[in-house]
Amino acid sequence: MATQEQRRELAQFIRSRRERRKPEDAGLRVVGHRRTPGLRREEVATLAGLSITWYTWLEQAREIKVSRQVLGSLATALDLDQVERDHLFRLAGEVPPSDVLPSAALPRQYELLLTHLNPNPAFIVNRRFDILAWNQGCELLYGDLGALPPRRRNVLWLTFTSPEVRAMSQNWEEEASYALALFRTQVGERILDPDVVVLLNELADSSPDFSRLWQLKELAPFVPKSRTVNHPRLGVIELEYIKMHVADDDKTLVAYLVNPGSDLERRLEKLLEERAD
Repeated sequence: MATQEQRRELAQFIRSRRERRKPEDAGLRVVGHRRTPGLRREEVATLAGLSITWYTWLEQAREIKVSRQVLGSLATALDLDQVERDHLFRLAGEVPPSDVLPSAALPRQYELLLTHLNPNPAFIVNRRFDILAWNQGCELLYGDLGALPPRRRNVLWLTFTSPEVRAMSQNWEEEASYALALFRTQVGERILDPDVVVLLNELADSSPDFSRLWQLKELAPFVPKSRTVNHPRLGVIELEYIKMHVADDDKTLVAYLVNPGSDLERRLEKLLEERAD
């Protein structure tokens, strides 16, 4: 939550950007003489999809909660660049979007390892369970990850918001609960880190099931185990679920393994070949 000093600075900042924004640049028709430099308050409110009263309170530094969605709409209405958008979010007591995007920078050796694990689904996650790198086999479980925005390549996000991923679970409730228990255990005392809080808030806003299960505050250690998957092309299959921490880092390799030379391995390989054609 922003402090009073931050709210005053926020009010002055958005007013300065409102006065800088030319009506014609915002696609507004200008008729006659305008006493107000830049945009009027009601014009910004309309462009951002807000009520004029609420926006006025914002410029008056009233103690109101500003959501990330509203901040994004304001940034667009005021035509803020990336630096200004980040500043806007920080003044409102929020983590800027650029700060919560996972970094995908990994040594090429890890990329090579993932390739060698094909057709076994495998990927590398950070402490937020963001999927930073993955192999072709991984997309047999999570779909075309490359088509998703980086912020949505997240195991928890896919678990709770993707109907396709959910449909592959034999017991979704049990698996989702276990994923949350693992997450809470692994993130530990960093559960209040701003980027983690952003993820949890977005999940709470998007999934009632997440809110319900997260309130249980379950914890669980990781134990290698089998996972049964109801795959739309392969039918019911069994994979060996393992995790290994990357040395001197907060990243983890996750893999779903099949027996070498097995019929299932050949079926996975065939499916990958079909996807590549």
